[in-house]
Amino acid sequence: MVRIGLVTNFRGGLKEFAISLCKGLRMKGFEVDVLCPAQLESSSGRRSAEDLPVHYGVSAIARIFAGRYDLIHCNIASLSLAPILKKRLARIPLVETFHGFPQWWLEPTIVDKASYIAELGAIHALAKYASSRTSVSNFVRLALLEILGIDSSVIHNGIAHCLVSGPTREQSRKEFEVEDGAIAILFVGRLHPAKDPITLLRAFDILVKQGKKVKLIVVGAGPLSRLFHQEIRERRLEGVVANWNYLPSLHQVFLAADIFCLPSINEAFGLVLLEAMDHLLPLLVSDSGAGVEIAGSGGISFRTGDEIDLSNKLTQLVDNSVLRQKLGEEGRRRLQKHFGLDSMIEGYARVYEELRRPRPN
Repeated sequence: MVRIGLVTNFRGGLKEFAISLCKGLRMKGFEVDVLCPAQLESSSGRRSAEDLPVHYGVSAIARIFAGRYDLIHCNIASLSLAPILKKRLARIPLVETFHGFPQWWLEPTIVDKASYIAELGAIHALAKYASSRTSVSNFVRLALLEILGIDSSVIHNGIAHCLVSGPTREQSRKEFEVEDGAIAILFVGRLHPAKDPITLLRAFDILVKQGKKVKLIVVGAGPLSRLFHQEIRERRLEGVVANWNYLPSLHQVFLAADIFCLPSINEAFGLVLLEAMDHLLPLLVSDSGAGVEIAGSGGISFRTGDEIDLSNKLTQLVDNSVLRQKLGEEGRRRLQKHFGLDSMIEGYARVYEELRRPRPN
C-alpha cells in the first residue's frame, strides 16, 4: 500500500480538495494522511473529517518527519519547509500542486501584502525541490511560467455529482425569499477584493433601477463586508439583496438560483463554478483568470471590473430563459466531460505511480 502525506490547510476550497482527493485515493488503495501544520491542533492533536485522518499543528509537523510515507504532496508553498526536509532526509518524492499564485496587490492590509510577497519566495524554493509540479488550471500554469519561470502540468479540480436529496426548487426559493417571477443571481465566495463583489453589487443596482425583477443572493463574508453592506444601504437595495455569511450546505441555495456569477479578478479555478454547473446554472464570469477556461460553452464572460459590461451581460441572461437553460445544460455536460472527480483522482494517481516507478540506470 502506498502511503501519502498530504500537506495542506483544511478550510475553504483546499478542504474540499483534500477531502475529495483523499476519499478517491483511498478507493484506489492509497493510504492518505491530511497534515495541517499551520492550523491549531485539537486537544487530542488529531481530528477526523469525512472519516479521514487529519493532523494539526505540532502533531502534523511530527507526523511529517516520523511518518513512513512513500510520497509527500504539498498544496501550499509556505508550508513547504518540512516537506522539503522530509524529501531530503527520507529520499522520497515531493509533489507540489499550485492552487493559485500570490496577488499581493489585491490584499487589503500591509500584513497580508507582506505575507503574499513572502509566498513568492516559498514558491521558488518548493519548485526547485519538487519532484513533480502540477497546477489546477491552465491559467495558473501560464501565470507561474510567465511571472516566475516555473513550469507545471495541469490537473483540473473535479467534483462528484451532488446526490443530496431534499427540498424542491420551489421550497428553496421560498426559503431564500425569492418572489415568483424574480430571477435570482447567486454569488458564493469571500467578500474580498480578489473576488470583486462590489462590481457585482453595482451592476445589480443598474438592473434594479431599470425595473428588472431580480434578487441578489450572496453567501460569504470577508474584509469587504462593511463596505458591501454600506453600499447596499446607500443604494437602498435592502429588499432585493440577501447576504449569508455561511451556509452548512450550498445545495439549497443553488436550487433557488437562476444565474451564478463569479466576478473574481484572476480566479485560479473556482470549485463553486463546478457546483453551479452541477446544478444546471448558467455561468457569468470575468474575462481574467480561469473562469472562462472552466465555464467554456456553459457560460458567458464580461470585462473584469466593468460594472456596465457586467450589467449588460446580466440583462442578457435575465431576459432570456432559453439562453439560461441552454448554458446550464451545456455546463452540466462540460462538467461531466472535463471536471469529474474520477478524472482528477486518476490524474494524481498517475503522477504518484510515475514518481515511484524505478528509474533505469
